[in-house]
Amino acid sequence: MSFRQSIHHSLGYCKIFKRSSSNGTSQPEVSFIRNPLQWYSKKLDESPILTKCITSGLIAGSGDVLCQYLNRTNNELKYDWIRSMRFVILGSFLVAPTVHTWYGFLMTRIPGTSVKAIGKRLLCDQGLFAPIFTPTFISCLTVLEHISGGKGDGTDNFASHFRERLHDSPEAIVMGWKIWVPSMAVMFAVVPSKYQVLYSNMVGFFWNAYLSWKTHEGEITSN
Repeated sequence: MSFRQSIHHSLGYCKIFKRSSSNGTSQPEVSFIRNPLQWYSKKLDESPILTKCITSGLIAGSGDVLCQYLNRTNNELKYDWIRSMRFVILGSFLVAPTVHTWYGFLMTRIPGTSVKAIGKRLLCDQGLFAPIFTPTFISCLTVLEHISGGKGDGTDNFASHFRERLHDSPEAIVMGWKIWVPSMAVMFAVVPSKYQVLYSNMVGFFWNAYLSWKTHEGEITSN
């Protein structure tokens, strides 16, 4: 092989290598600063459950932060970070895995984007899931408060506080319908399944602020 032929062969190999590299699975890292949605989408593809759990926990905790800020007295904020951490824990380990599984189940059993399909998913979500999940969330929050030494500390106080919270659950369910029925109708109609948990978390930011206010209403009144 002549020197010219060797150069030509090497250049051809470089072109093939470059083309195969560009078509391979290796992709440049997406920057959160430059394109946060694309970055988040990539994380959903890589670790869907973990990404949703972290997102849900942060948003749930932020909802409680908002509630504490809005209910500050005399422009003084006595921030209870343990209270916010309870919402972070529930958002990460209860809300995210549950709604991820539930939405996946709904989309599998009732697929499609027709009005009829959307109506069926909405009926199942708000008629069956919400009346069960709302008191479950409130109950778990009450248990966490008892464990961490919050409201309801002591066996007798915990039992009475637990019953009080469950007694208030129907009011929270009705309020939830006012928020979640229109929100879920939009979600089931236009939001891709990949982003449905994120969408519900964004609505849940305000919902968690309400739940935080509702479950600590007595403390706010006493202050």
